[in-house]
Amino acid sequence: MAGGRTGTPTAAQWSAVALVVVLAIAVGALAYLAYDRANPTVDGQSAAPVPTFSLGVETSSPTPTATAPEVGTVARADERFLSVGAAAWWRATAGACGDTEPLVERSDDAGQTWVDVTGRYRDIAAVASLDAFADTEAEMVVGVGEDCGTQGWRTFTQGAFWEPYDDLVLSAARYISPTDPAVVEQPAGPIDAPCAEARGLRASGETVALVCDAQAWVLDATGTSWTPISAAGVGAVAIDGADVVVAGAAPDCEGVALTRYADADPGRSSPAGCAPEADPTGALAITPTADGIVLWSGDTLTTVTG
Repeated sequence: MAGGRTGTPTAAQWSAVALVVVLAIAVGALAYLAYDRANPTVDGQSAAPVPTFSLGVETSSPTPTATAPEVGTVARADERFLSVGAAAWWRATAGACGDTEPLVERSDDAGQTWVDVTGRYRDIAAVASLDAFADTEAEMVVGVGEDCGTQGWRTFTQGAFWEPYDDLVLSAARYISPTDPAVVEQPAGPIDAPCAEARGLRASGETVALVCDAQAWVLDATGTSWTPISAAGVGAVAIDGADVVVAGAAPDCEGVALTRYADADPGRSSPAGCAPEADPTGALAITPTADGIVLWSGDTLTTVTG
């Protein structure tokens, strides 16, 4: 019948089908290429770790805070004295009555060499104070004999001979009793020390200082009351004019640190130097000189400047 449809596709229809097939193949190929680019694979390797990022903030481990070594009370026999005169230096270990003999020495070359001038022929048993005077001479308060009786000695022969001068030396001296370290002797009469094991008393003019329980203490103007002027860690004190100089341990010094207290005022302290090789836990003695503070620690004398 004219104009009717037949069951066989025409050429145009076959062309349309072929075009659709070609387009489908092309779209599939493009999709595969896009996926391959977005998800590459590498033979024989595992996936890389997820990257991390810094926001520019750096942190560090906290720096340990320096701490000073603990300073205790040295044995009475090991207590030290040091005094510098115009032409001779003097030093001594205290000794202990009935136990350990003291040692007294003199140096004529600023501490390079020492001569033993202990005065054994007078039966010395302990040293309680030692001070240079008259350029080349010295005076001491000592315990003598088995009963450790207290005497004041002077030498006018550079230590070759010592003579008792109680009226000149003992009557004016301030010192820790050789037989009782809890007692301080002074011209006005004995007073209690601020602890049971006082050490290292030094006196000059109106200023008196000592070490008790590893602290520096000063005596008030009435001569009856003690006031601490330092923190713990003290091994020795010295009087420099009206100032008190303290030697001991401190966090900012690897060895022995020196601190000056102006007019013996605990509120007016300032650093006075550091001796890094010295041991703050051992027996110490210090004394002022024109060149600085001389420190005796171990077998060594060191001049420390602030």
